[in-house]
Amino acid sequence: MSAARFAAKGLSTEEGSGVRVRAFTRTVMDQWGAAAAGETVVAVAWELAANAVQHALHLDARAHQPGLAWLSLVRRDEAVVCAVTDSSPAAPVLRSPAPLGTSGRGLHMVDRLSSHWGWSQSPSGTKTVWARVPTAW
Repeated sequence: MSAARFAAKGLSTEEGSGVRVRAFTRTVMDQWGAAAAGETVVAVAWELAANAVQHALHLDARAHQPGLAWLSLVRRDEAVVCAVTDSSPAAPVLRSPAPLGTSGRGLHMVDRLSSHWGWSQSPSGTKTVWARVPTAW
């Protein structure tokens, strides 16, 4: 589950996966002694994970291919970096949220709660979306 400065968890489309992602992130933050910043990291990790589940894993399920996505947490000196790698080549887009809607708000929340966020694409076509969340140890 968690080494001294790194932890990772596979993501799925199964019911209850969001609860497991949040519990995993809280446990890691507690182990790292950063419970005070834990809920912010939990929110960012969940939003990144939810985007991967919605936009990558569900697409793979419709194509009858096994989708893979991973949440990684990396402890840095003054921050936690949350990163989600998935099999979708599509770039994340910070779009205008739908009025009174529930979609389009995830990356806005990540943008507000993190000091920086971005993404990169690997030569194999997977992408990683990451966010740096400041915290005190």
